[in-house]
Amino acid sequence: MACCPTEVKYGYDDSRFERDVDDHFHCSICYNVLKEPRSCRNNDHMFCLDCITEHLNVNSQTCPECNEDLSVDTLRRPRVLNNYLSKLKIKCDHASRGCPEFVCVEDLTTHVANCGFAPVSCSNENCGAKINKKDKVRHETVECEYRTVKCHDCGQVRDDVGALKGSLVGLERKVEAVDRKMEATDGKLEEFNAKMEASRAKTINEVAEVKKEVNDVKENLCKVNKDVQVVKVMMSQILERFNILELSKKPPSPTEGMLLDPPREDILIAGGEGHFNETGKSTEIFSWEKNGWFEMSSMQEERKRASSFIYNDQVFIVGGDKSDTIETLDLDEFPLEWTIFPGKLTFKCDDHQTVVYQQRVFHIGGYDYSKHRQSHVISEMELTPTCTMKELCQMPEPRECHRAEVVGDKIFILGGRENDFNSLDSVLKFDPKKNKCRKMPPLPHPLAKTTTVPWRDQVVVIGGYNKGKILNDVFMYDCKTGKITALPSMLEKREGCCAVITGNTIVVMGGLSWKSTKLESVECFTMGDSTWKYLPNMNNARSRAVAVALPPQRKYV
Repeated sequence: MACCPTEVKYGYDDSRFERDVDDHFHCSICYNVLKEPRSCRNNDHMFCLDCITEHLNVNSQTCPECNEDLSVDTLRRPRVLNNYLSKLKIKCDHASRGCPEFVCVEDLTTHVANCGFAPVSCSNENCGAKINKKDKVRHETVECEYRTVKCHDCGQVRDDVGALKGSLVGLERKVEAVDRKMEATDGKLEEFNAKMEASRAKTINEVAEVKKEVNDVKENLCKVNKDVQVVKVMMSQILERFNILELSKKPPSPTEGMLLDPPREDILIAGGEGHFNETGKSTEIFSWEKNGWFEMSSMQEERKRASSFIYNDQVFIVGGDKSDTIETLDLDEFPLEWTIFPGKLTFKCDDHQTVVYQQRVFHIGGYDYSKHRQSHVISEMELTPTCTMKELCQMPEPRECHRAEVVGDKIFILGGRENDFNSLDSVLKFDPKKNKCRKMPPLPHPLAKTTTVPWRDQVVVIGGYNKGKILNDVFMYDCKTGKITALPSMLEKREGCCAVITGNTIVVMGGLSWKSTKLESVECFTMGDSTWKYLPNMNNARSRAVAVALPPQRKYV
């Protein structure tokens, strides 16, 4: 009988599911509903991936049910069972905080990441309260006792109140003077009895008038004080509404203040795999002016899983599909025609990256068919007829299906996979001046077959797959701090797509959908917006293609 080697329960608790889950779909180790199910080879005993991995590491290299020899590498993935479980409806991780949602298991991670009931901390100094994400704005601006409230100038009100107080003081002084006069008069009552009576009557009248005036002033001052309090309350309410309105206008990402200029750079996309692998040589250009895609001359060779860059007004497409050749497109010659570059790479390769920094071209990783393994080499390409490649540095691990972008004076290498099974979450920073790599804070999870674009001092990471799941996630990686900032998700899930940035707009093209269908759809996102939008479809479906933003000084269609 299987037993759990630790107290950790890796599977899903039965109480979280919308309906009872059959006992056949429970892990034999943790007794919970299977999470990422795996089975032994001969008898199909089912376990959670983490449970059986822990068992094999802690106990023995045998199946805990039938004792057949078993290792992590020989575990089987029951696809039909996995598909069934992925459609079950499960409570959100934040159900205890009030989330009422039941979502499919396959969508649980995405839902939890965006759930409005996720706990977040109040950012007001000295508060630190835990509240739901959806209540954060109201708490920080309306409810929090530590919130900052602007002080408006009440100078005019203060001046008016001061003037009234001055009048009151003057009147009180007059009363005091009259009282002193009355006291002086009292000492001469006997001598000036007749005069005193008249004077006293007159004084009494004056005092009565003065007191009446003082009472009137006091009443007016009381009314003014009440009006001041009403004004203060109204101003406080207006300020709160203004702050809420200001916050509601902010986008859900740190892109505030970005310019929203319309993109002007046309886009060239080349090669890739189509529905029947028919697009390997074809190329097309998107014109913003004409709002459509236009086919152009085909390449000399099929290019899949290649890399591309622009150098000296020429488009270069390097390797791809077990190729060691390079094709170029001279943007100064019309009509545009592809030609084979006279020099060849020193080995056949694909799923690599090439980038340009200060007129230097760098070739990074990929699959090396001369050695039949993934490469960990960063080389500099000399674009001479012989196309020499000088090794500069070796990455800590080999990688293919990764991405590389130039940000500032460094090259950042993100994700990929080191073999057919293990995807990477690591990020490397390569210094072209010192020819050295060092590790940066990792991605939030392993990621391969993604696409990226540079944005200021950040890299925008788009789509890809994680543990066999195709994603539509988009986030920004801060190249200085490694901080991750989520952006709105794409309209479609895509792996093997390609992207460019034109002005402030990211354009994502093609890729493979979650239904394993090659896509011809195109969508774009302008930094500062809250949603992605579709652009006209390409003429051909494409996955694992390459794309570049063309120089804006000329027209291409």
